[in-house]
Amino acid sequence: MLRTRVRLGLSSGLILSALFAALFTVIGGAELFVPEFAPTYGVPTPLVLRVPYGARIVRSGSGELFDVTFQHHRIILPRGSVLQPGVEQHRAAIKYDSLRRPPSLARLGSAFVLYFFGCFILSNYFSRFGHPRLRLLRSQLGVFVLMGLALVLAKALLVLTVLPAFWIPVSAVALWAVVGFDRRTAFLLDVAVALIVSSLLRFDLLLLAVLTTRGMVASLLFLNRKQPRQMVLAGLASGVAAAVAYVAMTVLLAGQPGIVADLSLAFGSNIIACAGGGLVSGLLGLAMREPAELALGHVSRGRLLDLTDIEAPLLREMASKAPGSWEHSRAMANLAEAGAAVIGADSLLTRVGAYYHDLGKSVQPEYFTENNAPGEKSPHDDLPPEVSADAIMAHVVVGTRMLREAGIPEPVVEFVYTHHGTQLVKFFWNKYQKQERPEDEEPLDESHFRYPGMKPMSRETAILMLVDAIEAASRTIEKTDRAGFEEMIRHIVFDKLSAGQLDESGLTLADLKVLTGRMASTLENMYHGRVKYPSQRDKEKAQAREQEQAGGGREPKDEASEDTAEAPADAAEADAADGEPSAPEGEAADGEPPPASGEATIEARKTEEQPSEPGADAPRAAAAGGGTGPARTQKR
Repeated sequence: MLRTRVRLGLSSGLILSALFAALFTVIGGAELFVPEFAPTYGVPTPLVLRVPYGARIVRSGSGELFDVTFQHHRIILPRGSVLQPGVEQHRAAIKYDSLRRPPSLARLGSAFVLYFFGCFILSNYFSRFGHPRLRLLRSQLGVFVLMGLALVLAKALLVLTVLPAFWIPVSAVALWAVVGFDRRTAFLLDVAVALIVSSLLRFDLLLLAVLTTRGMVASLLFLNRKQPRQMVLAGLASGVAAAVAYVAMTVLLAGQPGIVADLSLAFGSNIIACAGGGLVSGLLGLAMREPAELALGHVSRGRLLDLTDIEAPLLREMASKAPGSWEHSRAMANLAEAGAAVIGADSLLTRVGAYYHDLGKSVQPEYFTENNAPGEKSPHDDLPPEVSADAIMAHVVVGTRMLREAGIPEPVVEFVYTHHGTQLVKFFWNKYQKQERPEDEEPLDESHFRYPGMKPMSRETAILMLVDAIEAASRTIEKTDRAGFEEMIRHIVFDKLSAGQLDESGLTLADLKVLTGRMASTLENMYHGRVKYPSQRDKEKAQAREQEQAGGGREPKDEASEDTAEAPADAAEADAADGEPSAPEGEAADGEPPPASGEATIEARKTEEQPSEPGADAPRAAAAGGGTGPARTQKR
């Protein structure tokens, strides 16, 4: 049984949200569970004491003449402060702390409910409307882990330092989300983290506004995800924006900015903290980028570069045992990388996936036509269609197991069991339906002839599925110009769309349009014509004279068109099938279409000459009906 990625369902989302809500509740009130941390008069405080931001009405003067002022302030008492009952700030700190100790069940329960609602809304949104990869349990688990670490960092800064809370660098989480997913995910995650962190200070309005502004601006200004150093510039710019937002909100709430007095506090300045927190977020995002990517279920760029080494043991084994499949994979890698780059997907990951996606064919290479010598008998000639289908589909299961045993990262393994999705092995299914069976034998259903993988859940894996068919079909195209390639590519894309294989990939219609144009251009350049060498022209002339002397009377033909018209596309057809074998010549004569994937037939053989011998129309019929293999061009 093939084990694929685990999706996050409703029940697992509830459990995940409850677990992290409980964790956030414990982190938020961690110091309240330790009686030794309680402040008392006359004893140095073990932790920093903070009274959250608030406004109060203060009366000054006595008798009938007095003034009433509306003061805005927050209290921060360093560790080791000896509290005195005669100091107003000390009395306020003691009173605020006593209201929270010991933590009652009602308070803990209320905090848990708020955290649970936030986590579940976030998880449910990601599962239904978010980035396709966030529908996986592994990805959401990584997101919540990063949120928990951000909360721990914030808590440590609040209870161990006297720095303003605006120094908390939670914008780094948003930057990591931009790298791992997209900006929409980063925006939503930034709001969630800002709410959770501000809850540590009774949902401080100024802190919430600053953290939200900083994270959103950093996400917007981090333009090129392939240049991580831009995180620092994005963080610095977001800090400046947050400082401006802080000054504006201070004027609205307090009536005066107090900029000069605030800046005179140096590292204790709130304005400097707003700007400095953005810079620290950018530096932290850059320094911890690779660990964060691993937490989110991604592969580091360094690891991907190591996997592109074609001298790697697994790739050398494939090149030696299944050379045809290996050459198909190398050609796919160039196409897939170009397609991924043009739509902003991870081109390096796509190239690595193309190298390894057919590794399972190295175990039984003889079952795949591209690895058979010309004229070699196919082992499928003597096998029932259901057994042949199992042999073909086994390369997905075997390749997945080989990569996991070798310690290859799961995002690369994912290409193996998604490049066919859940498609039907149509050729063997059609052959099975046509064959005669005993009346007492229970027929197999369609599910026995479907690949045991999963549909692509990322743009990169979806691109590889398309390229797997496009590269193979390109070898059967006679009209190697842009129009011919575009027609073939559009047919393949429509076939995948109508089969529902791209529903969860995240590819948009705009992406598919761009991909079609880029791949057609790449193929046109790959198959461009060249001027023939003099020796080739002399050879053609000599052959033409010999034919004239023999009475053939044939006109000399261009060598390229000769090859196209007569050469049976063995390797190309096998690549199109990605493993489905081509039928032996005897079967083709009997009207059975050779097995290969329907992507490579493309019905683009519209320009092919109609066969005149009886039974030779069967391959064309199979291709038009969506058969699983490209019809073998019969040499006449």
